[in-house]
Amino acid sequence: MIKTSVSIEEFRVNLADLVGRVMYGNSRVIVKKYNRDAAVLLSIEDYEKLADPAKRFSKKQWQNKFALIDKIKKRISTKEQDALTLAIADAVSQIRAARKNGE
Repeated sequence: MIKTSVSIEEFRVNLADLVGRVMYGNSRVIVKKYNRDAAVLLSIEDYEKLADPAKRFSKKQWQNKFALIDKIKKRISTKEQDALTLAIADAVSQIRAARKNGE
């Protein structure tokens, strides 16, 4: 993966070339504003992998992960599974509330 860093002015002037590098050259472009990293130009494939975790793995890898999860679930009683599900839901709620409150 090639990373290129450009100023916002260079980005404006060379947009078509930079998009081509990202599309066909397996590259990412970091755009700087006032000499600070401000944005990233990446391929649609990279974006989809970030947006949808299922696309990060092949179908076989995905199935293997779920097979492992199912194997673990069989070792845990239904009561313990329910308690674990509640604990996870509670932890997620707490994290979301903290983020919402700016913590």
